[in-house]
Amino acid sequence: MGAPAARAYEFSRRWVAAGHRVTVLCGIPNHPTGVVYPGYRRQWRRKERIDGIDVHRIWVYVTPNAGTFRRSINYLSFGLTAMLGSRAIKDVDICIASTPQFFAGIAGTFIRRLRHIPLCLEVRDLWPDSLAAVEIGGGGLLMRLLRRVERYMYHSADGIVIVSPAFRAHIEATGIPSGRLHVVPNGVNAALFHPRPGPRQHFRQWAGRTLVGYIGTHGMAHGLECILDAARLLADTDMHFVFVGEGARKEELKRYAADMDNVSFLDRRPRETIAEMLAELDIAVVSLRDTPLFRTVIPSKMFEIMGSGIPMALGVDGQARSILEDADAGVAFPPGDANALAAALRRLSADPALRQRYGKNASHHVRRKYDLDVLYRTYLDTLLVLCRNRGGNP
Repeated sequence: MGAPAARAYEFSRRWVAAGHRVTVLCGIPNHPTGVVYPGYRRQWRRKERIDGIDVHRIWVYVTPNAGTFRRSINYLSFGLTAMLGSRAIKDVDICIASTPQFFAGIAGTFIRRLRHIPLCLEVRDLWPDSLAAVEIGGGGLLMRLLRRVERYMYHSADGIVIVSPAFRAHIEATGIPSGRLHVVPNGVNAALFHPRPGPRQHFRQWAGRTLVGYIGTHGMAHGLECILDAARLLADTDMHFVFVGEGARKEELKRYAADMDNVSFLDRRPRETIAEMLAELDIAVVSLRDTPLFRTVIPSKMFEIMGSGIPMALGVDGQARSILEDADAGVAFPPGDANALAAALRRLSADPALRQRYGKNASHHVRRKYDLDVLYRTYLDTLLVLCRNRGGNP
């Protein structure tokens, strides 16, 4: 589960279908609960094939997605075992290392030197800045060390793929020329995330009520208290709020909402089920904490919501808000402002025609500009150029 795994899978299976070989080196599945999935326990290494993708799963130190120290050990263990595990993967023409986390990038630089092949560094988030924004602060020895690692990875890569154009200025400021940066945003699998008319199946207990949903990670960056505070302000309405997913702050959020009858929490579901659930919402909420760095971020769940034809209440400024307004696909509110969110939800709940318009606009826009069946080719062309520039065999 999770946006990083979904991105890797969606691009990889399309590259395989285009005639290329793809091997994914990843940890034994345990995210985000820190409990190894059934069928994978007590294994140091496991090989699988999924939709033509060769998957090499390697041991990692398992811990829940909470707490800086233990999570850092988890990241470090993957970096080390990825370096060792990479030796078993033969006939490689190019390596993609996807960050965050940092040690995946370090493993990529090791593989580049070991195999004498080009490295494409994929930057999905601006670490360590995003870490500083929500967890460890912006100063100190640790941050200085992480910034050195960040700069080293950028300068070691033959090309850098970024998911948001707003990342460009930050990376160029480290001395990377603009020609080495390539924008390949997240997108939507339109065959999976699409409008699904009909009665609710997963949320039938709330039939007849306006259903507001947050589906995704319950983490430190997401500012989900804002949604709960809005729900408290809307306790006198027919709206019901449902949270689906896992994350470091889920139990704390459940305690925060323990006295609220209009809020429900559900555990994680398979990706196919999530697509069905999204299409049953009346309104979807996307939220991040109010910090300047997050103005560069485009939450990947936006594209899936839009693909499902659901109007959005968006509490993220910057790049994400620009996409929403360009599509005319929902209502933006200032990040962290529960009163503004409550007002936006009242407006959407009271106007079914407006929700329908936003939903149609969203579905049309995301298929026109963020369809993975198009984006995979952009990414693949970038990889082929990197291979040719280094004398590889694409």
